[in-house]
Amino acid sequence: MMIRSALSLISPLFLAALAACSNAPELKRHEPALAADFANKPADAAAAGEPVGRFWQGFQDAQLDALIERALQANTDLRIAAANLQEARALGRFADAQLLPTLGVSAGAARVRAQNDAGRPQTRNAYSAGFDMAWEADLFGRLSGGQRAAAAGVLAGEAGLRAAQLSMAAEVARNYFELRGLQEQLRVARAALETQEAALKLVLGRQEAGRGTALDSERARALLQSTAASVPALEAALLRTRYRLAVLSGQPPTALDRELAEARPLPGLKAVALGGIGTPQDLLRRRPDVQAAEAQAAAAAARAGVARSDLFPRITLGGTLGQNASRLGDLGDGASYAYNLGAQLVWNLLDFGRIKAQIAAADARNEAAMLGYERAVLAALEETEGALAGYTRSQQQAQHLFEAARAAEKAALIARERFGVGVSDFLAVLDAERELLAARDRLAQSQTAAATSLVGVYKALAGGWGS
Repeated sequence: MMIRSALSLISPLFLAALAACSNAPELKRHEPALAADFANKPADAAAAGEPVGRFWQGFQDAQLDALIERALQANTDLRIAAANLQEARALGRFADAQLLPTLGVSAGAARVRAQNDAGRPQTRNAYSAGFDMAWEADLFGRLSGGQRAAAAGVLAGEAGLRAAQLSMAAEVARNYFELRGLQEQLRVARAALETQEAALKLVLGRQEAGRGTALDSERARALLQSTAASVPALEAALLRTRYRLAVLSGQPPTALDRELAEARPLPGLKAVALGGIGTPQDLLRRRPDVQAAEAQAAAAAARAGVARSDLFPRITLGGTLGQNASRLGDLGDGASYAYNLGAQLVWNLLDFGRIKAQIAAADARNEAAMLGYERAVLAALEETEGALAGYTRSQQQAQHLFEAARAAEKAALIARERFGVGVSDFLAVLDAERELLAARDRLAQSQTAAATSLVGVYKALAGGWGS
């Protein structure tokens, strides 16, 4: 009666504790207040539709296509991400299998010395063979919680691989455009050197003929040496970029020296349509890094539920079906048949706070994962708005610098003509040549920035992979 009364008191408390502690924390999607459209949406971009996934093909550059395809196959970071995904999938299969019983085969042979029924010591042989089975009843969600956490880990791994692929394609494209931009800057500098060398020869000839001054000659020499000094820095930057492209594609640094040695112009950006960019809501649904962060938060919530399940008992059903005999030849006899079936309950009633500490740690990890998810959402919105702003402004800057370079070229031509007929001194020619070189260099840099900013937009928008 006392036991029955105690059970009647414990049962309601036990059920209440089970209802309160067996469920994992709820995963709440972070949904900030969003505008209907991007604040920095380009005027020529359509809101409807999805951005393309393989964006680099729009540049119609076969060499760029080959470099990116090679990087997607051979890059070490992508191979690491693929290996991590394989691990997550294997852990997912392991978690699924945990819900199923285990079945094994056992066999044994032993030499036993013990007292017989008459109390006299006796030595005998013992042989056994049979099947062992064990199955844990998932009453409190420990195994199913682990299964959900593993499934979320697989989703996070898949999203992480897509994010790595997108980042890798954008990184290769960015470095490729920087390579072409540096080649253009180097071409401009070398062309300026040829012009300045001709100007120096002209001034030196005029000085020898008594029509020029040493001041003009030294100014021309100073401009020539200043321009020549920029060439080694451009060459070094060009080599570093080429090495970077080789390593991104999974090759030694100098592997692409011959392939990328020929200077080629940047692709024309006007031929690359930005197309649909979607809405901020679409962006958060599409971005693989946001998907990965959400899946990691779901996995952390499931693991917090697994930690809570340790408050409750574990019930395992098991048994053995086999034969035992004192002689090896008797194992096939019906008399040697034996079995045992049973259940085991394990419940940690006193652990001095160990389980509660683990639950608190799991809750803290869950909170950190939720905050990481929130951070990923805000970072995605920030990156996209910043990329769109940079894209529109870089287009405007490139147009202004194009006009400036054309005006500087006309001014240099006029200055040389005026100097040739003796209307102005050589200082005006030097100033015009210096400004022309600077204008052409700024134009090359701005065209590179415009191309890389378009790559940044496509990376931020994270188009459907493989579209």
